Amino acid sequence: MSRRGRRLTGILAAVVSLLFVGRWTAVLLADRWWAAELSPEAVAYLTDWHILRLTLDLAGILIGSAWFIGHLLLVYRAVGTVQVRRNVANLEFREALTPGTLLTVAIACGTLLGLLVGVGVSGWWREATLAWQGVSFRISDPLVGRDLGVYVAQLPIWRAAHGFFLLLVLLALTGVVGLYMLVGALRWIDRRPAINNHARAHLGWLFAALALTLAWGYLLERYEVIAQSLDFLDEASWRTTLLVSPVLAGIAIATGVLSAMWAARGRHALLLAGWIVLVSASIAGHWLLPSVLSGSSARPLEPRAVEHLERLAYGLESLLDTRLDASGPPLQPVLPSLWNPAVVGRTHPADSAHLISVDPSVLTRQGKRRPVWLVVRSTNGKRVAVSAVADNRGSRSGEPLFYRPGDTLAHQTPASLLDLPSDPLQPEAPAYRLHQGDAPGVPVNSWARRLVLAWALQAGELLGEVPSGTHIDWRLSPEDRLARLAPFADWSAPTARVINGQLIWLLDGYLASSTFPLTGRVLWKNRRVGSVRAAFLGTVDAESGATSVYLQPGADAVAETWAYLSGGVVEPESSIPEVVLRAAPYPGELFRVQAQELERAPWNAGSLSEASRSAPAEPPLPQLGWSADTSGPQLVTTYEASGERRLSSVLIGSRDDGRMRLQLVRLDSATTLPNSRVLRNRWESFPSYDALVDSIGDDGGSLEQGPVRVDIGSGGLVAYQSHFALRPAGGMVLAWVTVATRDRLGAGRTLPEAWSNLLGNTVPAPPGTRPSGRLEEARRWMELADSALRLGDWPEFGRAWNTLRSVLRLPLDTTRF
Repeated sequence: MSRRGRRLTGILAAVVSLLFVGRWTAVLLADRWWAAELSPEAVAYLTDWHILRLTLDLAGILIGSAWFIGHLLLVYRAVGTVQVRRNVANLEFREALTPGTLLTVAIACGTLLGLLVGVGVSGWWREATLAWQGVSFRISDPLVGRDLGVYVAQLPIWRAAHGFFLLLVLLALTGVVGLYMLVGALRWIDRRPAINNHARAHLGWLFAALALTLAWGYLLERYEVIAQSLDFLDEASWRTTLLVSPVLAGIAIATGVLSAMWAARGRHALLLAGWIVLVSASIAGHWLLPSVLSGSSARPLEPRAVEHLERLAYGLESLLDTRLDASGPPLQPVLPSLWNPAVVGRTHPADSAHLISVDPSVLTRQGKRRPVWLVVRSTNGKRVAVSAVADNRGSRSGEPLFYRPGDTLAHQTPASLLDLPSDPLQPEAPAYRLHQGDAPGVPVNSWARRLVLAWALQAGELLGEVPSGTHIDWRLSPEDRLARLAPFADWSAPTARVINGQLIWLLDGYLASSTFPLTGRVLWKNRRVGSVRAAFLGTVDAESGATSVYLQPGADAVAETWAYLSGGVVEPESSIPEVVLRAAPYPGELFRVQAQELERAPWNAGSLSEASRSAPAEPPLPQLGWSADTSGPQLVTTYEASGERRLSSVLIGSRDDGRMRLQLVRLDSATTLPNSRVLRNRWESFPSYDALVDSIGDDGGSLEQGPVRVDIGSGGLVAYQSHFALRPAGGMVLAWVTVATRDRLGAGRTLPEAWSNLLGNTVPAPPGTRPSGRLEEARRWMELADSALRLGDWPEFGRAWNTLRSVLRLPLDTTRF
């Protein structure tokens, strides 16, 4: 390569390095400025986090580059001359490459290979951090006697490092063999392989490195077996692993010694014999021996030990396993959940606002707690409004009821509980926003800062004309915000709460492990894991952007380790404000995993109801319930008896004074109910049901079914289901409610009416006896218009008045309000 070519190569390498370092520096500075708006602890932690990831990437690149460059230089020493073809005019001739050219090519190729292999090492930062700090559960596994923290914190980095070095050895061995064949150092002569001394020594030490890497893997096998799913571990396989693992490791070490001897003395039989024995022993130990070794198919540990580990892995320490003991006759549910998110999201007819979230919550008014659905919407002007819809009742005509600020009574007129200014923090928020004034954000008061932020955020408009006093804020989604502030956790979707007159987003931070020992595996976020814990509670103020992370009550050793490593970013459980702790829901994703786990031994709760699943392989979707004392929403899921069409168990997740509480209620033949499919078929066989469908259809609407929900009271198990009518002009109303106990069914327009019908006191009123659909719709819009007129809400009055004229099929009024 000419001097000019080497100079261009050096310039290109320098430009690439500057771009890499420049991009990293820009992201680091942007994160520091962003974190400075939160806390000094956040600045320090994110700085350390970036440095750690850069260090790991550089270490991987340097190790890979040094490894490949070293082997390529060894090959380079074996090259006498290498010629390449040249064509000049019609003449073809061969030109020998100079040693300088070959040396430059070897270094460049080695650096490129090291870059490709080592650039992803930063993805191991969680494993490296935990392994460096260490985690101690102070509980040993019952098979090897090692602390559980070895499997959760140490084994992942052992596995990653072993895979990395195995990849380096295999790539180097494959590349070196190919290069030696290319230059003629390794070839066939008279149908026999021939190799020169230099190539033999090089390949011999690579074979030795491969054998030692395999020995490393064999020594890890006993830990890998313990860290895999308990479903694949029995006494026979465990005995096989104990026998085979050290034997194979010893054979691999011996093979490495023979490979080194071949490198020094050139005795081909030693190398061939060693690798034949190693491959044969590996095949026999992993495939043949387990099938012939006698042993029991039972698990090699006590059921009590399995249950203890399962409880620890999936947060089941607080599980209360009970049996339903019904005393007295069935009772009507005290606080039913009649509405659901899909219906509540359409309670604003003819509303063009964008729906952000619908979450169950408890609204406190003058000391009284009301179960509601909090509906968060954004208008075209980007303002956000929060409304509260009563969940346990509706109006006399089935309309949803809304709570107003400071009012203890629910009203039929849609009203906002809370109005926020434009562009608050919310799900599906834009990547960044530019604004002026005193709103939170990073000031862009210099060209250098604007250039750094434009590069880090890919915000090209910062390079254009920006008014003086402009601020920029990014990570406007609560989930993205917490994912950067505490990246060691997997964060749930945000849940809306109104706390002290402010919209607060609550998020659960999860820690999962695929190497937790001796537990069954569950599907979580499209991967199989052996442990899932709700470790952290995050809060994000939608208006100010203030963000906090707390340890969840009852956090385990891994969560406490991360809290320590965060340097103050994660606050202790005692720092959680009382109002936040009471408002926090039971972690939904954890509940779904726990419900999936309780299907198996030792609990054997039954098979999860198919109606609870979003997909056949997914964990179940829980239903909503309310505690009798209105302390908060409950998550409920049902299990079915195997081979039968009845319920076998009910799982209920709730919070008691902020602490998670899980209860499994088992049902017997005297307290059970048919499953949801059977109940739906029975309810739909009511004569009044067909008449209801026809009546709503005649008015141009349609009937939609809500989920089947269950309630456990002192009188036993009760199931109920809401049915909703979709009106032609928009909006949903509660049209029908069905209920069931063990031996009775009922239906009616409201829950009290359905319960009275179940007791045999009344008969459901025929659908035709109610006012006609159009007149009832007109009466509803007249009430809305009258309410808006009294409040002086002229836009709402104009909308209601025009809709009223449309319902009465009158031409639209041209009067402008």
